[in-house]
Amino acid sequence: MEKSILVKKFETDMQKRSRTMRFLLVFDQMLNVLFWNGSQDETVSSHIGRKVNENRATWFDKRLCCFLSKFEDNHCKKSLGE
Repeated sequence: MEKSILVKKFETDMQKRSRTMRFLLVFDQMLNVLFWNGSQDETVSSHIGRKVNENRATWFDKRLCCFLSKFEDNHCKKSLGE
């Protein structure tokens, strides 16, 4: 990847998210790696949303999606591809 593309991505992310939100995103991604053995570039919500779509979600995954939907409707589905 070209350096200019990475710099632009970084600058866009800096404008879009506060330092606190970026920290929470990294923490979320870390939990995905630790507890779901997922990708370091994916959030727990995105990982679980994908598992739900593929009918591979556990009962805990489904409960977590239900819990997160209290804060944002269809949170796990909306987080796919982020």
